Amino acid sequence: MKLFLGGARSGKSSRASEVAVEYGNVIYLATGVVTDAEMAERIERHREDRPDDWRTIEEETELGKVFRDLKDEGFTGAVILDCLGFWASNLMRKKREDTKGQEEEIAEAIRDDLSVAKGAGFEVLIVSNEVGMGVVPASSAGRKFRDTLGRVNQVVADLADEAYLMVAGLEVRLK
Repeated sequence: MKLFLGGARSGKSSRASEVAVEYGNVIYLATGVVTDAEMAERIERHREDRPDDWRTIEEETELGKVFRDLKDEGFTGAVILDCLGFWASNLMRKKREDTKGQEEEIAEAIRDDLSVAKGAGFEVLIVSNEVGMGVVPASSAGRKFRDTLGRVNQVVADLADEAYLMVAGLEVRLK
């Protein structure tokens, strides 16, 4: 399991894609959700940019089931999970609770789902946004998302075998 962290347009998805090609078979596990016209265009552009021989699975929240299914079918190769931030956001939206423990609950749910993929015979390349280096969000919801994704990034970095920070297209090995 490899984690690629970085800010917007840092090169994290591109780097994960480059690494994935080394594994032969590639599955792109997309977690993005259409929320407006701009997002719909962005998702469509991403679909068109992917190589034709890559399989795409679109799943908002139940990634543990996807990993179990891939394990059961004997998939070998690489799975690009793009991205952890959308997955966490989707889980937050699904729960719609304003509980103090939500941050830890989501981090543990993601840890449990990713643990299914450990030792499964395929590599998981996880793309995530580094949200702790920017401006403090102005809204409560923005701060809650930043805090939750920050916690999730820590949990996933601990679980990952390797972790990289992408800055301006350059890779810095963290672990």
